[in-house]
Amino acid sequence: MKNKSLKHWIVLATLCGVTISAIGLPIMTNGVFISPIADSLGVYRGSVAMHNTLTLFMKAVMSLYAGVLVKKYPFKLVMLTGVLLAGISNILMGFSESIWLFNVLGTTRGIGTGMLAWVPVTIVVNEWFEEKHGLVMSIVLSFSSVAGAVFSPVFTRLIQSVGWELSYQFMGLLIILFSLPALLVPFTLDPKDSGYLPYGKQSEAAETTVKREAVKREAQKSVNGTLFALMFTFTLLQTMLIGVPQHFPGFSGTVDLSNQVGATMLSVAMLSSIVFKLGMGYISDQIGPMKSTITMIVLVGTASVMLIFFRSEWALYAAALLYGGIFSIPSVSVTLLTKELFGRYHFVRLYPILAFATSLGAAVSISLVGYIFDFTGSYISAFIFSLGINLFNLFVIWVMVRLDWS
Repeated sequence: MKNKSLKHWIVLATLCGVTISAIGLPIMTNGVFISPIADSLGVYRGSVAMHNTLTLFMKAVMSLYAGVLVKKYPFKLVMLTGVLLAGISNILMGFSESIWLFNVLGTTRGIGTGMLAWVPVTIVVNEWFEEKHGLVMSIVLSFSSVAGAVFSPVFTRLIQSVGWELSYQFMGLLIILFSLPALLVPFTLDPKDSGYLPYGKQSEAAETTVKREAVKREAQKSVNGTLFALMFTFTLLQTMLIGVPQHFPGFSGTVDLSNQVGATMLSVAMLSSIVFKLGMGYISDQIGPMKSTITMIVLVGTASVMLIFFRSEWALYAAALLYGGIFSIPSVSVTLLTKELFGRYHFVRLYPILAFATSLGAAVSISLVGYIFDFTGSYISAFIFSLGINLFNLFVIWVMVRLDWS
């Protein structure tokens, strides 16, 4: 069986499409819809953002069960169910005229996206790639930001020309379209069932010996509950900030700039997040996941300060560029830190819980920022909140690094 082939990279490409469908379209571009829907229905922005919160909350819940579903049922069947739930729910939102219906469809959309990513995608990457694992993971996860960067301005223009209703329906069709390659290209969860070895895997005998020894060593180490609680807290709080860029289009209007400036800020954040996600794996290889994570937190904290005090268009673009680093933390950094702190043996058991935290934090963030604006009339408090979380999490990482957990 081949351990390096074109098929491995085809599987990688299909997973990029799944990431676009599950994260990039329904989550990373939703910021441009909040204000138009709120104005159209005459409701609070926070009320509109609630259906995004429910999407992320249900995605968080599904993160706890997606791994079990993938192991218990045919992988492609789980994916098909998720794609249909996510895509059709998004299409039906384009016909909705009430907040309660948005919330119902946001819930079903969240169930669907949770059956696609993050846990299922990372499981496939883990099964198909042994060599270049970090690079492949970064590439796949970065496509959520690729979709946000590309489609945020596209949807902004569509909303202006044909309305948010048709734009939402178009998004639903794209969710289904980008997932089709993963459904149609023949491959199995276990590459051996497709006649392949994981990319770069050693010969069967040598690999078995090495793996058995590694698992045995890690199995003997117990998980420190306090350390994991700190890791969960760090993950939850840091992920609560990824909803901030989704409100950039609304923020620009409050500082006498056009909505297009806000949409561009969102796109800049999405584009920079691609670089940050791809670079996180490389930087971590050089200086370790702890130091690379601290670097990213400092950049996001700096961006928060800029958003609080600066009002020129180009300064806000620069702040958005730095703020894009926030997306690399829940997707790449948490994955690397989990492996670093708890080992590969405990990764399979602990990562789904942290994936739950990432979606839960994002779910809270989108509505929280919306309601902060509704009740204060400004986004400044949200940016101060962002700065506070970054400072607190620097302290959390300091505790995780300095204390003796042995």
